[in-house]
Amino acid sequence: MAGILQLTLPKAEPKRGRGRPRTPPEVIAERQRLAAQQQTALITHPVDQARAVFRSGNRLAALVGMIIGGFVPLASYMLIHLEVDTRPKLWVLVAGGLVYSALNMFGWMQRLLGSRWMSLGWVVLLEGTMTACKIVWLSLAGLAILIVLDGITTAITITLQKPREE
Repeated sequence: MAGILQLTLPKAEPKRGRGRPRTPPEVIAERQRLAAQQQTALITHPVDQARAVFRSGNRLAALVGMIIGGFVPLASYMLIHLEVDTRPKLWVLVAGGLVYSALNMFGWMQRLLGSRWMSLGWVVLLEGTMTACKIVWLSLAGLAILIVLDGITTAITITLQKPREE
């Protein structure tokens, strides 16, 4: 091909000392985690929040929330049914657990149901069933529901917390 002019371009040399330094992978990962957290915070429906919390990037926070939140009704149940008869001062601990759980459940159910009165009735029935019911299976059912739901709501709270600025 005699009539075609062939040009060869020089190979590009890597930049030396110019331009932006590469962003470390841990910084990129932290930025992605914060972006996912902000996106999760925009979700307002409790069921959608629970789904977002249990995604792969949030599993540790979800586990911690489940442990912390689930412990409260379990401790309240055990204190009420096994301890307070012989040690009445432990009612203070029970009251603290019931306040924590009731406020947790009320806020979550109000967002879920959209009604304060329905949420209040549900919380009073559930907490009352767990604490005062003499039918063992019904009391344990209330306990199981509270362990799961308090765990989920605490996991949501932990995951959706805004990071503290230093």
